[in-house]
Amino acid sequence: MGMLSSLLLLILSVHHWEASAVAPNLTFYYQDPLTGQTLNCTKCPPGSHMAAHCTTDVPTQCTPCTEGYFTELWNYLPRCLYCYNFCTGNMEVERECTPVSNRVCRCKEGFFWVDDFCVPHSECEPGYGVLTKGTTKMDTVCEKCPEGHFSNTFSALDTCVKHKECGSEQLVLQGTVDQDTVCGSCENLGNESDMLRTFLDGFFKMHKMRLGKLKRFVTRHINSSNDQRCTRDQCVPSQRAHLLNEVRQWIFKAPVEQLTMIPQMLRHSRMSSLAKNLDSRLREIKENNPDCSIKI
Repeated sequence: MGMLSSLLLLILSVHHWEASAVAPNLTFYYQDPLTGQTLNCTKCPPGSHMAAHCTTDVPTQCTPCTEGYFTELWNYLPRCLYCYNFCTGNMEVERECTPVSNRVCRCKEGFFWVDDFCVPHSECEPGYGVLTKGTTKMDTVCEKCPEGHFSNTFSALDTCVKHKECGSEQLVLQGTVDQDTVCGSCENLGNESDMLRTFLDGFFKMHKMRLGKLKRFVTRHINSSNDQRCTRDQCVPSQRAHLLNEVRQWIFKAPVEQLTMIPQMLRHSRMSSLAKNLDSRLREIKENNPDCSIKI
């Protein structure tokens, strides 16, 4: 008989636990300080708080939460909770504070959650394209460009692009994973052509130069060639995109004589590895097209 009673109590307790997991407990026990009687009082619903305990004659008194405060559960709190979530920095409001819920934040476009902070999506480097764009909860997923495709930018959005097909034009330089195919003729690749300027522009964009060295290059060679007498802090932008834009404008406007000095300019700005890379690319063009004349 004792074992049967214990088993029955166990079944009832499990049933009670399952029921409470589904439905909230809407009452609480309170001892009346005047009578000493223990009362089973009704809790206040979400969006309100307890203003006065129940008595033997009067039920629990509840008051709605004021603006900026909330309760999301049945409760007998003396006051509502403050909406303490603030969406700052790289966050934005996904759902504003209501009487029944705290304010909910999410990362702005281009950012995702890491340990309660919003950090920028990773950029895929040249030679890699975006396989899966980042979300507010996940970083960018990059993939190496497959054969016949390339990417020459640092981007969290761009996918790999198919190499240009030369068609009737001459193949000047075969495309790689980080550079498009160069098509044209020896005449088009001469120093006076836009093709060479476009090639140099793409060369600078595909290399992620250190900001300090990029500033030095602009200060010493681009600003000086434009006869701008100013210090680095006065004339030179501090953002990489603006610096590269100045380089680009200079490439498309500079006299040919200045373009032929780019490798020396790079070395003078302590960018020897970049100068070596440029020499290598131009040498490859010359080897593939021995009849072409490139003075750089």
